[in-house]
Amino acid sequence: MSLQEMLKNARFYGAKSEPIDDIETVASAPAVGGTLKIVAVTHGGVRDLYQVLVDEDGRDVLGDDAVATEYGQALAAGVPAGLGTLHGDIGMIEDTDTGSALQGEQSNTSLVFRDAATGAGTIMVKVFRRLEPGLSPDVELLSQIPECENIAAVRGWVSHRIGEEEYTLAMAQDYVAGGRDGFERALSFAAEGRSFAAEARLLGAAMRTVHDHLAEAFGTHAVPGTEITSRLRDKAAEHLGRVDKLADYRDAVLSRYDALADDEVTVQRIHGDLHLGQVLRTADRFVLIDFEGEPARPLAERRLPDSPLRDVAGMLRSLDYAAHLPGGHVDAAQWVKESTAALLEGYGISPSPLLDAYLLDKALYEVNYELNNRPDWAGIPLDALARIMG
Repeated sequence: MSLQEMLKNARFYGAKSEPIDDIETVASAPAVGGTLKIVAVTHGGVRDLYQVLVDEDGRDVLGDDAVATEYGQALAAGVPAGLGTLHGDIGMIEDTDTGSALQGEQSNTSLVFRDAATGAGTIMVKVFRRLEPGLSPDVELLSQIPECENIAAVRGWVSHRIGEEEYTLAMAQDYVAGGRDGFERALSFAAEGRSFAAEARLLGAAMRTVHDHLAEAFGTHAVPGTEITSRLRDKAAEHLGRVDKLADYRDAVLSRYDALADDEVTVQRIHGDLHLGQVLRTADRFVLIDFEGEPARPLAERRLPDSPLRDVAGMLRSLDYAAHLPGGHVDAAQWVKESTAALLEGYGISPSPLLDAYLLDKALYEVNYELNNRPDWAGIPLDALARIMG
């Protein structure tokens, strides 16, 4: 199998709709199961770097259990699997632990390591597939707030230098025992006709705790309201220009942003792509995961400080989806109203024009995304947009 064929069929490859113009191997080394390669893929004038682990037949084998097990044990021994430099200590992976890849992931490959005797998870290793220069935000943020109980602590990571740039190849963090996907949990509550308010309140408190830890670790500063408004307005104009169904909203949306008060806004490092699918519910708390930010945005943009209200808005929009998808047995509007109030109470804030501005920003993005990817779902953000602008 050729590299081009393998990439076109790989879940993690993000440009399937465009022909591949060129593939160049920029780094390679023997590794468990085959050869670890970093390849430069050129498509439509864009050059992306991807990390693959291929066997002699050209298959990517990182998802194979035997390869995953050896990969983790190599990291635990302090020997990066093929390329790179190991930072930190991943010694919690024992020689007898077994590894397996999580199913359903898209952009990266996550390997879970379990005690062979008990089956209990110990460590999760995330292998980054599409590589960007600089320290991964996942590593950068989480390594600075190890005491926060609402994250999975980072144990170590692997980096590799290509030319003048350092790239993050993989990171290891504590396995979240008993963690259940937050979106699945919300859907189950809606399907059973149960209020999600108590869960939302706990989730809001977890989000506030993480934001407070990030603020302490990285600091905060105030920016003019016009700086935030300008960003939101530019993004709105972009979405409004792409989608015919949004044409009737154009003037009202832009006027809404123009009318925002020019008060200073406190900004800090945030999650950047927070929704129910980015949290795990354990027996006693919520854990926030995947601090990479919006994958479609350049890494430099994802590192920019922003208002924590962006994360709050993302979670509120996710609650709206959970209530309105088929299978729910609740009054969706009331369920969302109660969940929203509870989450804001848990976070410790009240509704505000700036929060509404971020909700509007998220809804516009969702309309664009759904019409292009899941048109049957587009009614959810379109209805939300009508409510926000009503």
